[in-house]
Amino acid sequence: MAKALTRLTISVALLVAAAFWATNARAEVIELLDKTKMNGKVIHYYDGVYTIEAGGQTMKLPRDKIKSISFTLPAPRAEFSTPEKTFDRWRKALGEGAMDKAIDCYALVYQGMLAKQMELGEAKGGIKQMRKEIEGTKFQIKGTSTKGESATLKVLRQKGDESDTGEIAFVRESGEWKMLPPQ
Repeated sequence: MAKALTRLTISVALLVAAAFWATNARAEVIELLDKTKMNGKVIHYYDGVYTIEAGGQTMKLPRDKIKSISFTLPAPRAEFSTPEKTFDRWRKALGEGAMDKAIDCYALVYQGMLAKQMELGEAKGGIKQMRKEIEGTKFQIKGTSTKGESATLKVLRQKGDESDTGEIAFVRESGEWKMLPPQ
């Protein structure tokens, strides 16, 4: 009985908080059990299922698939204030082997997936190989294009006699510019 009352109290508190934040146009950070994170709004809760609006879509998530819901977001960090700064942080993190910092440079929805890939890659020596490949590589930003909440960096990569130019997509989440994986 006490357990059921506690669950009910938590559920009511979440609903009240969700209603408060929804009326103040704030987004929640929802972390799933597999460490995937997403920005969205809790718009409804019924019978153990949250209805969440994220990226213009509505989805239903069972309570037992959610690790946590954060109703307040931290202030934007200066190192993510522009796509160029985010890219520089990512590049430095890879060079240092700081995979947690590199993963933090990606949009929330991809961080859990990338963390799992890094764990698998680390087990196979992939991170050491990645650091070796990036060693001696020079990156030069050739251009930036920003449209609303998305941006693209045109980056020249040079290593020895080899060079190529590619584009990196970014999205602004909670005031921070985050990278999107290549499509």
